[in-house]
Amino acid sequence: MRKAIFAITLGFLAFGCASLESPYASSTKIYIQQDNLEKALENANKWIAEDSTNAKAYLWRAIIYTRKYKYAEAANDFKRAFTLDSTYMDKGKFEKTVAIAGQPLMPYEAVSAVFNNAAVKLINDGKYDEALPYLEYSLKVNPNNANTYLLLHTVYNAKGDEKKAKEYLIEAVKRDPNNYHAKLQLAVLYSYEGNKQEAEKLLKEVIQAVESDTAADDKVKLEVYKEYAILMFEQKKYDEAIKYFKKAYEIKKDDYEVLANLGNVYAAKKDYENAVKYLKQAYALKKDDYRIPQALAEVLYEQKRYKEALKYINDAIKLKGDDPALYRIRAAIYKAMGKRRAALRDLKKAMQLEKKGK
Repeated sequence: MRKAIFAITLGFLAFGCASLESPYASSTKIYIQQDNLEKALENANKWIAEDSTNAKAYLWRAIIYTRKYKYAEAANDFKRAFTLDSTYMDKGKFEKTVAIAGQPLMPYEAVSAVFNNAAVKLINDGKYDEALPYLEYSLKVNPNNANTYLLLHTVYNAKGDEKKAKEYLIEAVKRDPNNYHAKLQLAVLYSYEGNKQEAEKLLKEVIQAVESDTAADDKVKLEVYKEYAILMFEQKKYDEAIKYFKKAYEIKKDDYEVLANLGNVYAAKKDYENAVKYLKQAYALKKDDYRIPQALAEVLYEQKRYKEALKYINDAIKLKGDDPALYRIRAAIYKAMGKRRAALRDLKKAMQLEKKGK
């Protein structure tokens, strides 16, 4: 009888010990509550050292790493936790487990963002192959995160796999039709491929969305206005192009691309005064792009302002002295100024460069 009682008592003690949580678990949570992340990490490490198969311990350490912006370490710990116990990939169980006083420290959907942030660091360093596993696991955590598909698009685009890059971009739009960045990038891709109709449709959708969203980021508005205006410019819809370049200009008055394109659109409309105005603003911002002084020279030539045109074409030639087109423009300016010898010299130079380039 004594033997039986002894056995039952041992069984009870064994059960009781299994249900007890490590003292490092409670201290880890207390230090997180106090925002003492170093102490929290120290205790989480001890918790894991005590039991390296405890999925919960890795979850809590991942939370700490996330708060310390150490996303790769956090992602690695989340993956370890989910590998040890995949039931933590259930939203309800996850949020209940990482809660303090009933409040989850992180929504389950944010775990995907942790993997994405780990990948972004690697992408920025050009380590695309190392970034891929983080993004692929991010999709396992949350297959509906459009940002993950966008990042996969970026990676495959950088790797030169245009087919996969496009597939992921299309998937990003499908997963979140309200994702401005995804739609904008897809529109740019369609425009590049020559599918102007689809590009215009998507850009109009983004414009409508951002203009009705009071919280929309000005950076997104700036980009979509620029892309739509460029598309209109390419289709020779100059007034529509000017309208949207002007919208972009109101957001950022020192945007080089906006100023340069406004100048070029006005030049195409033969509104030379406005063309000169915006091209000069663009040139003041960036002196190393030969195309702006070239455009200024051409516009000023049309206005018969030959002396000023000569100054700008000389600037362009200093930047790109191997371009025969620039010498032909200067030859035309010299001819208009009555400097026939200089004009002939430049025509000869242009022909030499053209012959050399064949």
